[in-house]
Amino acid sequence: MAFSRFVGFLSSTALIVAVAARAGAVQPSELLLPATTKGFISTQDVDEVRTKFNETQLGEMVADPLMKPFIEDVKQQLKAKMEKAGKRLGIKWDDMEGVYGGEVAAALIQPDPKDKMSHATALVVDITGKQKEADKLLKKIEDNQKINKAKKSSIKEGNVEITVYEQPLAPGEKVPERSYHFIAGDQLIVADHEATARGIVRRLDGKATDNLASVVAFEESLKRCAKATNQRYHVRWFIEPFGYAEASRASQGGKKKRGTDLLKIVQNQGFNAIQGLGGNVFFATENTEVLHRTYVYAPAVKRDAKDKNQDKYNLAMRMLNFPNSTNPNSLEPPVWALPDVATYLSLNWKMREAFDFSETLVDAVIGDKGAFKEIWLSLKADVHGPQIDIYKELLDHLGTRVTLLSDVKLPVDLKSERLLAVIELKNADSAAVVAKTLQKAFQKDPQARRRSYKGNIIWEITQDDSLAEEETELNIEGVSTFVNAEAPPAKDEKAEEKEEDDTKLPNMALAVFLDHLVVSTHVDFIQDFIAYQETKETALAQADDYRRVRQELNVLGSNLNSFLFFSRTDESYRATYELLKDNKLPQAETMLARLLNALLGPKEEGVIRQQEIDGTKLPQFNDVKKYLGPGGLYTQSEDDGWWLVGCLLKK
Repeated sequence: MAFSRFVGFLSSTALIVAVAARAGAVQPSELLLPATTKGFISTQDVDEVRTKFNETQLGEMVADPLMKPFIEDVKQQLKAKMEKAGKRLGIKWDDMEGVYGGEVAAALIQPDPKDKMSHATALVVDITGKQKEADKLLKKIEDNQKINKAKKSSIKEGNVEITVYEQPLAPGEKVPERSYHFIAGDQLIVADHEATARGIVRRLDGKATDNLASVVAFEESLKRCAKATNQRYHVRWFIEPFGYAEASRASQGGKKKRGTDLLKIVQNQGFNAIQGLGGNVFFATENTEVLHRTYVYAPAVKRDAKDKNQDKYNLAMRMLNFPNSTNPNSLEPPVWALPDVATYLSLNWKMREAFDFSETLVDAVIGDKGAFKEIWLSLKADVHGPQIDIYKELLDHLGTRVTLLSDVKLPVDLKSERLLAVIELKNADSAAVVAKTLQKAFQKDPQARRRSYKGNIIWEITQDDSLAEEETELNIEGVSTFVNAEAPPAKDEKAEEKEEDDTKLPNMALAVFLDHLVVSTHVDFIQDFIAYQETKETALAQADDYRRVRQELNVLGSNLNSFLFFSRTDESYRATYELLKDNKLPQAETMLARLLNALLGPKEEGVIRQQEIDGTKLPQFNDVKKYLGPGGLYTQSEDDGWWLVGCLLKK
């Protein structure tokens, strides 16, 4: 599949290849690739990237003898996947070694954006000084294709002869797979789409205007990164998010999930204002292990001066309003922040406005215009419900700062990662109102349990399957019941869905404490949060590792930020690592596991993702945590998007 081949290209190029600006017969890949390129990655000097990565503690971890069994096993697994993915291209794991003389770039392309099933991949390799090695590679490809029983032919585009390999029809296929290879000057081109290959030939003179370099988002994102430093980057990348998602989906056979097409909904809700994001990555710099800079290009919607709507964005995209701080220290950890957390994230967000702007998105997801207003009207008017005015009793009391904390509870299991959100309220009076709102919302909710801890009330909400199955109509007792608003499916649908994955909301706990609304995935995390306030431990803001990261972020330009993030990777990675080792990562409730399930999971509903990598040969986490240092990131909102800079430091 095109997507799996692209992932293979990303894996190999990120580790072994590079971009080098050269004159004469070599053109930068962005001048050769089409403007419909949706995913792009390129690296600089091969040996430099390897050397620099090996200088990092991550490189040391990979080289640790304890990691050798796992690394060798992963290499074999990746080799098998790449060979399977690259079968039609005839390229195996080791074939590229020694062929590159400069830039190597990989791209995922959507040749015809109007055709959502359109997809292609391309590989551009600078072979300057490596002609013999390149010829040997082409011979290998030819030999491999003979083994595949592929039919060889050729086509011409201008003066360039393109070799074509056509694979035998696989069961169920109507159109045979084809691959296209040619050398032009000092560049080797491999593609799996004829029009893409021909288009690259036509751009060889560097005069074309329909190339990736002409894409405004590509130009703006990488120009913004280049403006930040004249330092030689090791990897650069670019993604046009929605086109990339469509091309990836197409390469896997198109949308297979039943029901709502969330990708289409999000695009139609104004989020296509995010035209692209790109960045640079550096290894082993003077002060960092890894340094990355990213720019998200999302310019304001162009409007006529007479247009009554002068909002920056349309519809639900307006939710993404993250004002920069007015003070460089505004997002520093407050004194109440637990000092031993794995991660700390604080941001400015106009939550009250975001709630209103979510209306069209909620309606679209539910598939019923007006559903959003009906939910909150019912919450207020239903005589059998808590009769809460969501605005006067909650939203009007929200501040503009949110802080998220996480840790990992030992021993590690599927629910070890604990998350805590601390949402600013306007003042003590607001806190009193919101506390009463929680009381009204949950006091009669059968899924809510009232707890008292050190004089504070905590509401623990459990998602009880039996209760959920009994819900047959919209009966709002509290926030947790919104998910049960649909009527139960017919018996035949129930049978069909019996094997589906559990999609109910996770358990949660809520409290009002220190004039903040506190929400957590674990009730004991709120208890720990409350108990900490009675201790005299060193505050997070004074911790040595936090101060090291904060100092480096300041050097890198942190100032008036909209987001500030800190991570102790030796703790934040623990749950993911140990669950990977136990081959249980897909079933885990960690943020990373959920993200991987969303990105890599089966396209059929209700099927749990199979873990891609066998982790049983990993050493114990305590043997490798010495290589995992602290890291952080800051974000600044700009007129045309968001600027993100992050780093990983030595342990």
